[in-house]
This record gives sequence, C-alpha cells and structure tokens, in this order.
Amino acid sequence: MPELRRDPITKSWSIIATERAKRPESSLTKNFISGDEITYDPACFFCEGNEHATPSEVLAYRDKDNFHDTPGWNIRVVPNKFAALNLNEDFHVNQENPIKVNGYARGVAEVLIESPHHTRNLALQSIDHISCVLMAYKDRYLSLAHETTIKYISIFRNNGQQAGASLVHPHSQIIATPIIPVNISNELNGANDYYESTGRCVYCDIVKTELKDRSRIIFENKNFIAFAPYASRTPFETWIMPKFHNSKYQDLDNIQLHELAEIWKAALYKIYAGLENPPYNYFIHTSPIQKKVDNYYHWHMELVPKLTIAAGFELGTGMYINIAIPEDCADYLRNIEVK
Repeated sequence: MPELRRDPITKSWSIIATERAKRPESSLTKNFISGDEITYDPACFFCEGNEHATPSEVLAYRDKDNFHDTPGWNIRVVPNKFAALNLNEDFHVNQENPIKVNGYARGVAEVLIESPHHTRNLALQSIDHISCVLMAYKDRYLSLAHETTIKYISIFRNNGQQAGASLVHPHSQIIATPIIPVNISNELNGANDYYESTGRCVYCDIVKTELKDRSRIIFENKNFIAFAPYASRTPFETWIMPKFHNSKYQDLDNIQLHELAEIWKAALYKIYAGLENPPYNYFIHTSPIQKKVDNYYHWHMELVPKLTIAAGFELGTGMYINIAIPEDCADYLRNIEVK
C-alpha cells in the first residue's frame, strides 16, 4: 500500500507508491543516451583542438606545460559563452513595492570540460581522472569565493538532453550567485532547527541510521557512503555523503578527494550500467560563503536520474510520487559490479 515518507531535513514529503512500483531492473524510460564512442567532433566547441571557439580558459590540468588555450589538456574550465550572470555591475536589491523586488544578475558562470574525448561518459573514466574533476571543482570554488558579493557557488552536471544538457561533450557547470538559493536555504533552516532541538547534525544522524539499517546503502568506503535516501523523490535517487562531519566540500584534501572519486565512480557506473546510461542531474550542496553553518550543516552530493517526469501533482504541490521503493533501488544497484 502507498506510504508517505518525510525528509528529515526539509520536512518535505514523498509518496512511495508501492502498488505502482515496477521492478528496478525493468525499463522506466526509453530516453537513455547513446553509448556510441566519438573521440572528436570538428563542430564541437569543447573538443581538443577547438580551444579558439571558447572564451579563454580560467583553469586547465595538463600533463605537460603546454601553452594557454592550446591542445594537450585533460580538464579545462572556461567562462560560459552564454552566461546568465556576469560581473559587469554591482548587486544590490531594489524594492519598488512589496511585489517588485529585483537586482542586477551579478555572478559568474563557468563550464568545466571533463575530458578532451567527445563522448566519454564520466562513469567510464578512471578514478584518477574523476579525482581531477573533483579537484577542479574545489579549485574553482576557492577562486570564485574571493569575489566579495558572491554568497553561494553551485556545482552541477546535466547529463543528456532530457536532463537539460545542450551539448553532448561531457561537461559540468559552476555558477556563483549573490544570493543563497531557496533549496539551500530550506536545507540550512531544516538542519539548524534539528540542531537546535537535538544538539546534533541531522546529516550525521542520517549517516548513522543508514549504516545501522544498511538496506539503502549502495556503496561505501572508509570515509564516504552512497545510499538511496529514505524519502527519495524519484526512482534511483542517490546521495553521497562523508561519514565524518564537515560543512564544506572545499575543505577536502587530496587523499579525501581520491576516496570520494572512488565512491563517485561507483555510483555513476552503477547508474550507467544498471539503467542503460539514463539522463541525470547531479549537484554538490555545500555551505554558503560568508555564513557560519559548521555546527549543523553537512555537505553532500545528490544524483537524480531522469526516469520519470514531474507532472501536475509534483509541480503544483512540491510533493513527489516515487514509483520505485528506495530499498529495492539500492539493492539493485548494490549488486552491479563496477568496471
């Protein structure tokens, strides 16, 4: 019978519609992404050899000390050519009346090109390469954090057209904004409320619960855990979280980043192989800049395959109907061997 489950952080509810749940291994969508391997596309802005087609790089990892904006890179970060924000004007809130509140869209938008290879899925990259991608996220976060008007830095990836990707070439995005987005505010408020009432971090308590229960764990290593959230909003929603308390992704050292890459590789590959390379979104939720949240917040990564469509009920209420049981999804993914 259907079950309502509440997210312990935001207090939002999900409906786990067990009577409509399909077996996890059955196809939930036909919109999977082609796995065809194409090394180079002369029309692709992000392919190696087409560096002139993008704005000048702000970061590049290279095996050799090659020239700026030339071939020979492994990972490359460039300003978004079609950025929704820029640093041309200062940000301040204008309020003509209680209804009309606005401000200049000050901020930074960048693209992290994950590989010179035109179609190589991140799930198929080595742990060392994924570690470099995670390091690049950290490097750009630390650099952008120096901009005094920036309050939050969002790091995310859209994989596939149905997930919002406009280009095939594997890439992530980094967007820095002068406001804290509402989803992050909701998490911060929920985590602070939990801390005020219990004296504990709600995320740490989630990790302890998952490690004790174990039915929703997908993969774990010494310092990180990948699991299906108890109140999963969508089929195969997966969270990665450090077992140790830390509010800032950017605090990770090289050893921890490599360990995170191991579990991130496992999560991505299991989704890739088990669900036939579906469209997905992933994002890193970390603490805002210039806001003290160390006691009660806990950074984490969320991976959301696009296997169902948010329709009228979801859009109208903010409550999701999940047709797959999280424990069944975790069991299915847990048994997929990582290659």
